[in-house]
Amino acid sequence: MRILVPVLSQKDASDAFVSEAVKGVSVVHLLLVLDSNSLHADFGFKANEILNARKTVEALKKEVKARRKLCNDIIEWGNTIEKIAQIAEMKQVKKIVLHNAEKNPHFDQMQIALQRHTQIPVEII
Repeated sequence: MRILVPVLSQKDASDAFVSEAVKGVSVVHLLLVLDSNSLHADFGFKANEILNARKTVEALKKEVKARRKLCNDIIEWGNTIEKIAQIAEMKQVKKIVLHNAEKNPHFDQMQIALQRHTQIPVEII
């Protein structure tokens, strides 16, 4: 089974999340969406955020590979919700897995928005 894991925060690289997300999975696609509408600071801050996001993707990739799963990472520019839906459909994944480390109600809204853009199930861990 193939899944898509959008990288949304630095907490996504946690052991607990990776362990739960990759159960029964053969291929993990990590997606980092660089959404200029969500970055509200000057250029230096944006560059720093991109660097931190990239480090998170690399840490997450290392965790997934340590569990002997095939893993690749994708970086896209654009609207976060739209890109997640597009890449999920393009890669023909069975589900989209989001990490809700802080039990943020925003994830419920994100799940609803994603379901409007794709028929692929969205799981929040």
